[in-house]
Amino acid sequence: MMVIALILAACGGGDAATTSAVDEATTTTAGIVEETTTTTAAAETTAAAAGEALVIWADERKVEPLQAIAPAFTEATGVEVVVELVPFGEIRDQVSTAGPAGEGPDIFVGAHDWTGELVANGVIDPIDVGAKADSFVPIALNAFVFEGQTYAVPYVTEAIALYYNTDLVPEVPATFDDIAAACETAAVDTCLTMPGGGAATDAYHNYPFVSAFGGSIFAYDPATGIHDPSEVRLDTPEAIQGAEYLATQVDAGVVASTDYDTAKNLFLEGSSAFWITGPWELGTLREQSTINWDVAVIPPIGDQPTQTFTGAQGFFISAFSEQKLLAQTFLLDFIATDEVMQALYDADPRGTAWQAVQDGLSSDPQVATFAEAANNGIPMPNVPEMASVWGPLGDNMLLIRNGEIAAADAMTTAAEAVRSAIAGG
Repeated sequence: MMVIALILAACGGGDAATTSAVDEATTTTAGIVEETTTTTAAAETTAAAAGEALVIWADERKVEPLQAIAPAFTEATGVEVVVELVPFGEIRDQVSTAGPAGEGPDIFVGAHDWTGELVANGVIDPIDVGAKADSFVPIALNAFVFEGQTYAVPYVTEAIALYYNTDLVPEVPATFDDIAAACETAAVDTCLTMPGGGAATDAYHNYPFVSAFGGSIFAYDPATGIHDPSEVRLDTPEAIQGAEYLATQVDAGVVASTDYDTAKNLFLEGSSAFWITGPWELGTLREQSTINWDVAVIPPIGDQPTQTFTGAQGFFISAFSEQKLLAQTFLLDFIATDEVMQALYDADPRGTAWQAVQDGLSSDPQVATFAEAANNGIPMPNVPEMASVWGPLGDNMLLIRNGEIAAADAMTTAAEAVRSAIAGG
């Protein structure tokens, strides 16, 4: 009875008229009702009495899988699920303004690096994943840990890797140093392209060089997944060594100074042998490419496996929701299942945060390669101070890519700018 009373309290209030419902799906996902446990059993008796829909904001690739499981949840709880389409790039700002006004969602999708900012602004609540923790890929779950608490149920991971033209380069170079020889043999005009050069900054794609010899943005404890923004490490000898290595590759003509679109177009037209970017381009290559290609993890730059930023996306519970217990029930009993995680992967096959789905990726070796890159990576810092990093680091890496500044000077300038911004200067 105490549990029922708590759920009743959580489900009261709200104004359903402020949301616009999408067409209700008529299909269900197999096995979901059978997997629900005592959490939904308590909710079944009480949630219908509250008369409130559970509102979810999702981008276009998540709407259909979420709609597919809505009827099963409604059958189990008596609560309607309303899935609203909101462009991914607009969700963070909109939920931060709509939530306090009582017009936001109960659940919304988002990126893990939003976590620190959303916590600081009081927008999200922690989630206790309990016994489900072991079902997630560890780095995916760790990405949403902030100050010792987990703030989302993750569903996807992603990291960058190395696309290569198999007509030009039959075998993947064993090390990054071997890329130059491969391009010389292939006799290509452009060897390797990646964003972050030309006229556009991109700290994200340049990060493997920062980390190549042990560098990082902040102090980081891999055992806890905690980034310490009080210790900026962009100007350490290790980070500077990585930036200097990048400069030598630019000078040697191995790494071209290209922005995103230029890098992409050169590879697609067969003018470059290699292209570094993420799994979000798999669809383009599979559907539109006229070249033969494959993908590999970025070969070692230093004496350790190349470390990229690992990104994750997940489902947050709004701090402004009046149905938080019901929202957690939906996420843990209906989303965190083999069937639904597989459906989410099928709708957007770039990577997965669910261990059982990742174990089955042998049928898609290219996606499995991106999963390997993600597992080798470091979670992109989710602390609010990261907002002070992207500009200074991206700007100075661009100067290195364009040969306009010495690498050591660029990294020192970036580090000082980050420290000043964090300090409020």
